[in-house]
Amino acid sequence: MKKSSLVLLVLFALVSPLVAQGDFQRGISFYRQGQYAKAATEFEQLVAANAKYEDGWRILGDCYLKLKKYNEATNAFQKALQLDNNQFVSNYGLALAYYNSERYRDAIATLARAERLARTPKDQYQVYRTRGSAYFNLQAFQDAAADLAKANSIQRANYQDSLQLGIAFYNIGNVAEAEKFLRQALALSGSSVEAKKYLAQMDYARAISAIERKDFAQATSLLRAHLNEHPQDGDAWFNLGLARLFSNDMKGAEEAFQESIKNQPDNWQAHDRLGYIYEKNKNYQKALQHYQKASAQSAQAKNSVARVQERIRRQQQGKS
Repeated sequence: MKKSSLVLLVLFALVSPLVAQGDFQRGISFYRQGQYAKAATEFEQLVAANAKYEDGWRILGDCYLKLKKYNEATNAFQKALQLDNNQFVSNYGLALAYYNSERYRDAIATLARAERLARTPKDQYQVYRTRGSAYFNLQAFQDAAADLAKANSIQRANYQDSLQLGIAFYNIGNVAEAEKFLRQALALSGSSVEAKKYLAQMDYARAISAIERKDFAQATSLLRAHLNEHPQDGDAWFNLGLARLFSNDMKGAEEAFQESIKNQPDNWQAHDRLGYIYEKNKNYQKALQHYQKASAQSAQAKNSVARVQERIRRQQQGKS
């Protein structure tokens, strides 16, 4: 997730008396019009004329951020901080430059300084969401969750924050909070592929847990909902087959195992289960076909092949 300058607050402080007023006004005018390249040119000239012009370095850094010139932004904010290291805007701007350069550890270290200077909820929100996202990108999910939760407590209804917070909670095993924030992200962006993916994984895990608890009705409900969104998930079809088989719904199990094989032709376990169903129904020829396909990977299926072949032999003898 790229973060552009998330509105640097006090950019336009007093102008140094050594700075040409016309150049400053022209630069500010360009900046306010969104013409950041032209604004940068003006402020480059201003800081060249007066290297101790802290305001100029700070505004120049923000221009570079908006132009996605992150190395130049880093240099400009560092120059500003050498002149005044107690400016929240410069510390936060430098952190953004590091973040967008994927220098996440440097961003985190800089945001620790920015945090001490953050006086308003808005400043605090920007620190926590940016640092939380940096931790997230480093896969430090415990720290990410802590900072993103702080950001969320200050300002809600941000899709990216909710998504990353939900995924962070998912990765540290806090399922309830993960679901809460992933559903919040989905409410903010109904087309979110990431939110849907993680929610589907959670529902699928609940379905498997339901099978293990022998709650086959819940497993069936969850798996059918999952398959409505992911109809080509062969594993889900197989587990639905198990849920229906253990519920003594032989027809439903047969259909689910067939769908599993359609999507995963080499799923020997589905062939083995179909062999069992057909054997129970005394359809020995079909049972034999599926046991034979399963036998390439299962010693148990080889025993089933021999058993069904014997049943077929006896059946044929009985007919004769």
